[in-house]
Formats: sequence, structure tokens, C-alpha cells
Amino acid sequence: MALADRPAQPVVEADPDEEVMAWPHLLYRELLLLLAVLVALHVVALLVNAPLEELADPTRTPNPAKAPWYFLGLQELVHYSAFIGGVLVPTIIVLMLSVVPFLDPTPRGVGVWFAPERRTANWIFGVLAGIAVLLTIIGTWFRGPNWSWIWPWAG
Repeated sequence: MALADRPAQPVVEADPDEEVMAWPHLLYRELLLLLAVLVALHVVALLVNAPLEELADPTRTPNPAKAPWYFLGLQELVHYSAFIGGVLVPTIIVLMLSVVPFLDPTPRGVGVWFAPERRTANWIFGVLAGIAVLLTIIGTWFRGPNWSWIWPWAG
């Protein structure tokens, strides 16, 4: 396409009268949301007791030794197979994250909640996020000494 053939103005699908400017409207909404999140966080911090554990003792390790919550899903997979949980799944996750921008370059449905054009992508993301949450929950509350299965409500 030659430079002379290009339109002078960008193509806009929406009516300019229906648009909302980012300044000051978006900034005010974001500041209001920030304030609401900070207030909610302070309320939770005041109501929920979250004591620190005792000082670390290198001569006495806890049983089970658990990873931080954000790695518990992978630690749960390592429990079943070291290769799958420690090598294969993290490698696939990194490769998929680097390939995602090239898989679907079309802008249809981008920025719209639950757009029909993005139904498959939303389902794939939902299933994978659900699996990650489920593995984290299992690693947090259903694993006891020697990484054995326990029921948290049974004792």
C-alpha cells in the first residue's frame, strides 16, 4: 500500500460522542479502585490473625517441607513424577507463554469480557487456571507428614 493510498485519519468504529477520555475519567476510576482495594486489605489485615512462624532452625526441618504457595502446584506434580513436575510442565508453560502472541493474531473480541470469538481461548485458560488452583489447594491442605494424603477436617 503506497503512502498516498493510506487514509489520513485512523478508522474509528465507535461514535466519538460515545467515547470516554482516559484523562481524567479513567484515572479517577483507577484511583477509586486503588482506594477500595487498600481499604479492603487493611480491613482483612485487622480481622485475620496471620502470625509469623518461629525462627528458622537448620537442624530441624518441618515435615512436610512445603514450597511457597505459588509453587505448591508444581511441588504436587513433582510428588507424582520428578520429570513431569520439575522439567516437563515448567518447560511447556514457558514455551506456551512465549508462543501465545503468535497463535491468534486476530484482534476480534480482544478487550471484551467473554467475547464469543474468544470462547475456546477462555475455556482453555479457565481449565488450566482451575487445575493450578486445585493442585495448590491439595498441596496446602491435603498433604501431611512425608507428603502423605490427609483429610484436613479429620483431625
